[in-house]
Amino acid sequence: MWATFRLRHLRTMLNTVPTSPTSPALPRTAALLAFVLVAFAANSLVTRYVVANHLLDAYLLTVVRFVAGAVALLALNFARRERPSLTRANLWPALWLGVYAVCISFGYQHIGAAAGTFVFYATVLAGLVAHDLATRTPVPRARGVGAVVSLAGVGVLTAPGAGDVTALGVLLLAVTGAAWALYTAAGRTVSDPRAATTGNFTVLAVVLLIPVGFTVTGGPDVTVSGLLLAAAMGSLTTSFAYVAWYACQRRMSATSAGSVQLVIPILTAAGAMLLLGERLTLLFVVAALLVFAGLWIGRPR
Repeated sequence: MWATFRLRHLRTMLNTVPTSPTSPALPRTAALLAFVLVAFAANSLVTRYVVANHLLDAYLLTVVRFVAGAVALLALNFARRERPSLTRANLWPALWLGVYAVCISFGYQHIGAAAGTFVFYATVLAGLVAHDLATRTPVPRARGVGAVVSLAGVGVLTAPGAGDVTALGVLLLAVTGAAWALYTAAGRTVSDPRAATTGNFTVLAVVLLIPVGFTVTGGPDVTVSGLLLAAAMGSLTTSFAYVAWYACQRRMSATSAGSVQLVIPILTAAGAMLLLGERLTLLFVVAALLVFAGLWIGRPR
């Protein structure tokens, strides 16, 4: 019900973002950000479950996910009697999103999930800090220190799997993180997050569908339950979460956007304990404390 409420009011919230620090848009942005983080963690859990149980090939999971997301956003356009807008401005973000989607599909075949997670989020954070520095956006010392503390928390969480690493896996996950940082940064200048995301997803969906025939002939894992889970993930916790993520970029610095994403591995691990039967460990507790301490240190003053 909460997600339905957010969907109904998404357009108004995204197109009206005052700049005053005391603006009522701040609680709305916080609610959108909470939705984004939970949705991204849910995506990680569903992906882990589908791939681990051989319900769907990793690449086909990516294709179904983003095609379903594009269909959901286009359907919303048609329901609102709006004409989808595809422009050159969608090409670069669609490219970054495509690189992210493809590299993450194949990257985890060459690196352990824990090590890959650290490489990905470290690269995302580095890329978004670099964006702030390149655009001369101030990066207060407390924000930088907080980001390092939170990243250390992710390092603690992923330390047990640090040995399962290959050079190719590190490279692919680093490229994945860089592409996601570029996609995130591209959202900082869009005037309509929903229209931009719809265009990005539509371009990406068309491109991803091209090699599907070759992939299918290779005999990947395909099951009905896998297809349904991928479609649900794409049409719900991917499409609208990506719209909300772009909307949030208008209210935070790139460094803050990189730091807040470090909560996602913690939420994913907590979800795995609740839903997949994984056990609570001391490392998880220490990691969670470090991540949230870092966010508190780097919070906007």
